[in-house]
Amino acid sequence: MPSFARIVLGFILAVGGVCALAQSNAPMQIIVPVAAGGGTDLLARTLGQKLAEALGQTVLVENKLGAGGNIGVEFVTKAKPDGRTLLVSPATIATNVAVYRKLPYDLLKDLQAVSLIAQTGSVLVVHPSVKANTLAEFVQLAKSKNGDLHYGSAGLGSPQHLHAEFFNQLASIKSNHIPYKGQSQAMTDLVGGQLSYMFSPIQNALPYIQQGRIRAIAVAAPVRNPALPNVPSFLEAGYQGVDLSNWFALYAPAGTPPATVKKLSNAVAKIGRTPEMQERFDKLGFQPFFTTPEAATDFMRAELVRWARVAAYAGIKAE
Repeated sequence: MPSFARIVLGFILAVGGVCALAQSNAPMQIIVPVAAGGGTDLLARTLGQKLAEALGQTVLVENKLGAGGNIGVEFVTKAKPDGRTLLVSPATIATNVAVYRKLPYDLLKDLQAVSLIAQTGSVLVVHPSVKANTLAEFVQLAKSKNGDLHYGSAGLGSPQHLHAEFFNQLASIKSNHIPYKGQSQAMTDLVGGQLSYMFSPIQNALPYIQQGRIRAIAVAAPVRNPALPNVPSFLEAGYQGVDLSNWFALYAPAGTPPATVKKLSNAVAKIGRTPEMQERFDKLGFQPFFTTPEAATDFMRAELVRWARVAAYAGIKAE
């Protein structure tokens, strides 16, 4: 095909992808691979509402649960790549690759990252009975217990599990992991004293910290978090390179036309910059974190490498 013809054809396909997205009466669908009512679900519904207004069409949000989020992800990988079926997923989409022996999809080949959309910090919290007020005291206590401190997570291979194992490896300590079927169950047992500590998203831990029912030791980031201004960061406590934020991203099926991906990414970024969206994110406990598709893909690759190393060292595997 002559070069001029190829250019014309490429232009027609690109314009066609944008027009199909904007003009079709078929509703868009955002799949959420976790339960309704949680942070990811609220984030997806907030974004979906504004995306509907920006594109002038109906956007439906549907929760597809199971297999640690893999059922919802697989559904999107098999959807028609026309930009009408999207996925909003938490960081489990990357940690699952590290811990599951076999997945029904290839994350980097079967999905197209559209944009990172938000993140929330992680904080190391302990039950008030734990005799440690600083990170140094906590590490000293953990070493003296030699594996007898119990920590909880949202499940085997969850981000909270890997965050704790990351720090165990960094600080050369041992502890006993108790997996739960969700973050809220683990937090309930921490508040009740059945657990000694956990790494928790700040938004989940904040009410209990404010009530004095658990104690914050350090924010797992290079800097302090505005929601916890009196809690030091890991960097202040002497640990460099610790940034264990819980992040969320928007994806489309692989093969979605680049023009459609760019249109979606631009729309999401524009939405995220509005004062109204910034305020809503703040109330939900999220920090806006919008990127280009290329930056989102690079971020994903780095996360896959990081958590694969942590999981391999700790021997974490899920069926």
